[in-house]
Amino acid sequence: MTWKSIEFNERFLASWISSFALCVVFIAPIGGIIAMLIHKALAAILPNISKVKMNVIFGLCMAVTMESIMAVITTINTNGFSDWNSLAAVWATTLLAALPIGIVFSVIVSLIIKPKLEVMLAE
Repeated sequence: MTWKSIEFNERFLASWISSFALCVVFIAPIGGIIAMLIHKALAAILPNISKVKMNVIFGLCMAVTMESIMAVITTINTNGFSDWNSLAAVWATTLLAALPIGIVFSVIVSLIIKPKLEVMLAE
């Protein structure tokens, strides 16, 4: 996301480190809450869907939500907050660049790790 926001230049490493730190500070505390809300919403909307399908849809929803938040944080951190049009354009570019990786990662996590955590927490 940082690379798409500012390209690779002398500011890249410092911008990447600060964007990463800000994302961790914002995403880590709210990620669990967002996951719980998405899971409850999907369970209410799709009560009769199979567990595998539910986990795939959950992974897609989580990827879009979390990547959107991280794209906002990275865009504001690297480009400032002065112009809404520029902010929206850079946000969309960074989101679209990172979303495929986020989707793959999130679906894998929701299909492999999430079920194992649910079993572990149920015991």
